[in-house]
Amino acid sequence: MPATPVDGHSQEFELLAGLAALAVLEGDERARFEQHAAECERCRVMVGVDREALAAVSLTAPPMDPSPDFKARLMQRAAAELAAATALREAPARPQPIPRPANVVPLWRRAPWVSALAAVLVVGLASFGAFTYQNQPVAMYELTGSAQGRAVVIVRRSGAAELELDGIADPGPGFLYELWVIPQGGQPIAAGTTTSGAARVPLPANVRGSTVAITREQTRVDAPTTPVLMSTTVQS
Repeated sequence: MPATPVDGHSQEFELLAGLAALAVLEGDERARFEQHAAECERCRVMVGVDREALAAVSLTAPPMDPSPDFKARLMQRAAAELAAATALREAPARPQPIPRPANVVPLWRRAPWVSALAAVLVVGLASFGAFTYQNQPVAMYELTGSAQGRAVVIVRRSGAAELELDGIADPGPGFLYELWVIPQGGQPIAAGTTTSGAARVPLPANVRGSTVAITREQTRVDAPTTPVLMSTTVQS
């Protein structure tokens, strides 16, 4: 049985239903649509159908790399279309009745930009999921030595690593902590500095198989000039 719209149903509300399914409807437009949808079965069905379609697309969307402003341009186009629909609604002349097909039209056929925006959002979610997976910590190596406090090398699934300092006394005025990556059989490589004993410092490249160490220096140097305070060896 087809969903029955209430009085006042228009093509604009069908576009708003697509945005509601994408969870990008905000402000007054969201409030107006929710008030309308509370009485309009057709719009409620549209939102449900659109959400099911988006869930299906999220499982099959191919990888893509949209330009940074792609979503912004689509949203501007969406705003322009909605503004035009609003102008028609508020015009003095009575608008022509909008034909209502028996079946609910999915958002892909209601407006091309809705489909494109859905693809961008789905890709964004997929990219976020991939980033989260690659960013997962897979190993932690605690440094030991003469300094009080905790220093840990965190290695992530992607191979990236960072040194996290916690509870270590600050190096003091005129001093800093310098980090070193020492490849097996190689010379120390400067890997960053910090003036705080509670910091997180990214480490360069792949540290697997190398020793990570900390010294206290008066300024950044290219080779250690003081004894190592703390160190650990990262497994290869």
